[in-house]
Amino acid sequence: MRRLPAEWSGRFDAVTNLFTSFGFFDDPADDRRVIAQVARVLRRGGTFVWQGGSRDGVMARFLGADRWSSPDGTDVQQTRSFDPLTGFLTIESTWTRRSTVERRSHRIRLYTADRLAQLFEEAGLTVVQAYDGFSDAPLGRRSTEMLLVARKGHRPR
Repeated sequence: MRRLPAEWSGRFDAVTNLFTSFGFFDDPADDRRVIAQVARVLRRGGTFVWQGGSRDGVMARFLGADRWSSPDGTDVQQTRSFDPLTGFLTIESTWTRRSTVERRSHRIRLYTADRLAQLFEEAGLTVVQAYDGFSDAPLGRRSTEMLLVARKGHRPR
Protein backbone atom coordinates (compact mmCIF):
# COMPACT_ATOMS: atom_id res chain seq x y z
CA MET A 1 0.00 0.00 0.00
CA ARG A 2 2.97 2.32 0.43
CA ARG A 3 4.27 1.56 -3.09
CA LEU A 4 1.47 0.69 -5.48
CA PRO A 5 2.52 -0.29 -9.03
CA ALA A 6 3.56 2.63 -11.26
CA GLU A 7 1.25 1.46 -14.04
CA TRP A 8 -1.75 2.05 -11.77
CA SER A 9 -1.33 5.85 -11.87
CA GLY A 10 -4.69 7.50 -12.62
CA ARG A 11 -6.28 4.10 -13.23
CA PHE A 12 -9.09 3.83 -10.64
CA ASP A 13 -12.45 5.54 -10.19
CA ALA A 14 -12.56 4.54 -6.52
CA VAL A 15 -10.36 3.18 -3.75
CA THR A 16 -11.56 1.90 -0.37
CA ASN A 17 -9.70 1.53 2.91
CA LEU A 18 -11.64 -0.42 5.50
CA PHE A 19 -10.88 -0.30 9.22
CA THR A 20 -7.84 -2.24 10.33
CA SER A 21 -5.80 -1.79 7.18
CA PHE A 22 -4.64 1.69 8.26
CA GLY A 23 -2.76 3.02 11.29
CA PHE A 24 -0.51 0.07 12.12
CA PHE A 25 2.78 1.47 10.80
CA ASP A 26 5.28 2.62 13.42
CA ASP A 27 6.12 5.76 11.45
CA PRO A 28 3.21 8.13 10.70
CA ALA A 29 5.02 9.08 7.47
CA ASP A 30 4.00 5.63 6.21
CA ASP A 31 0.33 6.56 6.66
CA ARG A 32 1.00 9.70 4.57
CA ARG A 33 2.67 7.53 1.92
CA VAL A 34 -0.42 5.31 1.74
CA ILE A 35 -2.70 8.33 1.23
CA ALA A 36 -0.33 9.72 -1.44
CA GLN A 37 -0.40 6.38 -3.25
CA VAL A 38 -4.21 6.31 -3.13
CA ALA A 39 -4.31 9.81 -4.61
CA ARG A 40 -1.84 8.82 -7.32
CA VAL A 41 -3.83 5.81 -8.52
CA LEU A 42 -7.17 7.66 -8.55
CA ARG A 43 -8.42 9.32 -11.71
CA ARG A 44 -9.27 13.04 -11.48
CA GLY A 45 -12.70 13.17 -9.81
CA GLY A 46 -12.14 9.69 -8.33
CA THR A 47 -13.46 8.77 -4.89
CA PHE A 48 -11.58 7.55 -1.84
CA VAL A 49 -13.69 5.95 0.90
CA TRP A 50 -11.80 5.71 4.20
CA GLN A 51 -13.42 3.89 7.15
CA GLY A 52 -11.80 3.39 10.54
CA GLY A 53 -11.65 4.36 14.18
CA SER A 54 -12.34 7.92 15.25
CA ARG A 55 -9.90 9.11 17.90
CA ASP A 56 -12.42 11.61 19.28
CA GLY A 57 -15.16 9.02 19.78
CA VAL A 58 -12.89 6.25 21.06
CA MET A 59 -11.40 8.60 23.65
CA ALA A 60 -14.86 9.94 24.64
CA ARG A 61 -15.91 6.37 25.44
CA PHE A 62 -12.52 5.02 26.50
CA LEU A 63 -12.68 1.70 28.32
CA GLY A 64 -9.40 0.82 30.04
CA ALA A 65 -10.27 -2.83 30.65
CA ASP A 66 -13.03 -5.34 30.19
CA ARG A 67 -13.68 -9.05 30.53
CA TRP A 68 -16.22 -11.48 29.13
CA SER A 69 -16.80 -15.19 28.54
CA SER A 70 -17.55 -16.64 25.14
CA PRO A 71 -20.19 -19.35 24.60
CA ASP A 72 -17.47 -22.07 24.54
CA GLY A 73 -16.29 -21.04 28.04
CA THR A 74 -13.23 -19.03 26.97
CA ASP A 75 -12.50 -16.16 29.34
CA VAL A 76 -11.36 -13.06 27.46
CA GLN A 77 -9.67 -10.07 29.11
CA GLN A 78 -8.51 -6.89 27.44
CA THR A 79 -6.60 -3.92 28.79
CA ARG A 80 -6.12 -0.75 26.76
CA SER A 81 -3.79 2.20 26.99
CA PHE A 82 -3.52 5.32 24.87
CA ASP A 83 -0.53 7.52 24.11
CA PRO A 84 -1.81 11.00 23.13
CA LEU A 85 1.55 12.02 21.61
CA THR A 86 1.80 9.13 19.14
CA GLY A 87 -1.93 8.50 18.85
CA PHE A 88 -1.39 4.79 19.50
CA LEU A 89 -4.10 2.75 21.19
CA THR A 90 -2.52 -0.43 22.56
CA ILE A 91 -4.69 -3.47 23.31
CA GLU A 92 -3.40 -6.36 25.42
CA SER A 93 -5.61 -9.45 25.11
CA THR A 94 -5.61 -12.66 27.16
CA TRP A 95 -7.71 -15.75 26.35
CA THR A 96 -8.06 -18.50 28.94
CA ARG A 97 -9.81 -21.79 28.18
CA ARG A 98 -9.44 -24.61 30.64
CA SER A 99 -5.70 -24.55 31.42
CA THR A 100 -4.58 -22.89 28.18
CA VAL A 101 -3.66 -19.20 28.29
CA GLU A 102 -2.86 -17.14 25.18
CA ARG A 103 -1.73 -13.53 25.07
CA ARG A 104 -1.52 -11.09 22.21
CA SER A 105 -0.90 -7.40 21.87
CA HIS A 106 -1.58 -5.01 19.03
CA ARG A 107 -1.73 -1.29 18.53
CA ILE A 108 -3.26 1.10 16.08
CA ARG A 109 -2.72 4.81 15.52
CA LEU A 110 -6.02 6.65 15.86
CA TYR A 111 -6.70 9.84 13.93
CA THR A 112 -9.17 12.66 14.28
CA ALA A 113 -11.29 13.53 11.26
CA ASP A 114 -9.65 16.94 10.91
CA ARG A 115 -6.15 15.42 10.88
CA LEU A 116 -7.13 12.91 8.21
CA ALA A 117 -8.74 15.69 6.19
CA GLN A 118 -5.41 17.59 6.35
CA LEU A 119 -3.45 14.52 5.24
CA PHE A 120 -5.90 13.96 2.39
CA GLU A 121 -5.64 17.62 1.30
CA GLU A 122 -1.83 17.35 1.23
CA ALA A 123 -2.26 14.51 -1.27
CA GLY A 124 -4.84 16.33 -3.42
CA LEU A 125 -7.95 14.73 -1.92
CA THR A 126 -10.83 16.71 -0.42
CA VAL A 127 -13.22 15.24 2.15
CA VAL A 128 -16.76 15.87 0.87
CA GLN A 129 -18.74 13.74 3.37
CA ALA A 130 -18.16 12.38 6.89
CA TYR A 131 -20.36 9.70 8.47
CA ASP A 132 -20.71 7.86 11.78
CA GLY A 133 -19.25 4.57 10.57
CA PHE A 134 -21.35 2.70 8.03
CA SER A 135 -24.53 4.58 8.94
CA ASP A 136 -26.01 7.56 7.15
CA ALA A 137 -25.73 9.61 10.37
CA PRO A 138 -23.20 12.45 10.29
CA LEU A 139 -19.88 12.03 12.08
CA GLY A 140 -20.14 13.30 15.66
CA ARG A 141 -17.72 13.81 18.53
CA ARG A 142 -18.82 10.51 20.13
CA SER A 143 -18.67 8.45 16.91
CA THR A 144 -16.21 5.61 17.55
CA GLU A 145 -15.93 4.86 13.84
CA MET A 146 -15.91 7.23 10.90
CA LEU A 147 -16.37 6.90 7.19
CA LEU A 148 -14.87 9.70 5.12
CA VAL A 149 -15.60 10.22 1.45
CA ALA A 150 -12.94 12.21 -0.41
CA ARG A 151 -12.60 13.24 -4.04
CA LYS A 152 -9.47 13.83 -6.09
CA GLY A 153 -9.33 17.31 -7.57
CA HIS A 154 -12.61 18.39 -5.95
CA ARG A 155 -12.90 22.09 -5.17
CA PRO A 156 -14.97 22.83 -2.03
CA ARG A 157 -17.86 25.26 -2.54
